Amino acid sequence: MDSKYEFNGKVAVVTGSADGIGKAIAIKLYKSGATVVITDIQVEKGKLLANELGQRAIFIECDISDQKQVESLVGRTFKTFGKLDIMVNNAGINSTKAEKRVPIHQYSNETWHRMINVDLNGTFYCCKAAANVMVGQKSGTIINIASIAGVVALRLQIGFVAAKAAIIKMTEAMACELAPFGIRSNIVSPGSTLTESTEQLFYGKEGQFSENAEHLLSFIPQGRPGYAREIADAVLFLASDSASYINGHNLVVDGGWTSGFNRDF
Repeated sequence: MDSKYEFNGKVAVVTGSADGIGKAIAIKLYKSGATVVITDIQVEKGKLLANELGQRAIFIECDISDQKQVESLVGRTFKTFGKLDIMVNNAGINSTKAEKRVPIHQYSNETWHRMINVDLNGTFYCCKAAANVMVGQKSGTIINIASIAGVVALRLQIGFVAAKAAIIKMTEAMACELAPFGIRSNIVSPGSTLTESTEQLFYGKEGQFSENAEHLLSFIPQGRPGYAREIADAVLFLASDSASYINGHNLVVDGGWTSGFNRDF
């Protein structure tokens, strides 16, 4: 086993799991015994990961901003495995180009709607589809990946901030509504995490905002970005029986950034 948590016989769906945090979550769940559905719009990467993991992993292509695709994803999962125990809604986007990181009076409607359609609407579609299955089986856990941007306001990414804050409150409402059916709903809010995307933005030598990386890290008490495996560890805890009485909680994994939040960044 890869961790102290065991998920033998459990079926998990991890959205946005072809790379980054989602990939780390899928790998840890698989190595802890779960059957894992890899799902992403990155088809080749997703198929490759499923093949690398082994027989208990399959790939299903899905754009979470399309409700019909989400319903098909969950429907195929249930038809194939007969249940859905763990739904991890990790898929999401943020502005990765400098010209799109602007204050609200310059923020384009196109960027706003794209952010809301994927990050918020997509997460809602996934939660709704998963809940329909879990209510019927009277069990399950839903974990939504938000962000510290939903806890404290970050500049120049108003759509992302709004979507992630809404995900946190939506999950809290779900916790109230779904608990009577034996379903737990929780959130993991990562801080700055080292992935391919953040390397392109901050941590790589050619990153668009690489000159700000040291400034960013100065606000994190632990002095470094998080690793995807550390976010995955938090997800596995919340999905496990060790968290059986944790419901409606936002687990912030940020190296202490929000504890002494500096509003200069």
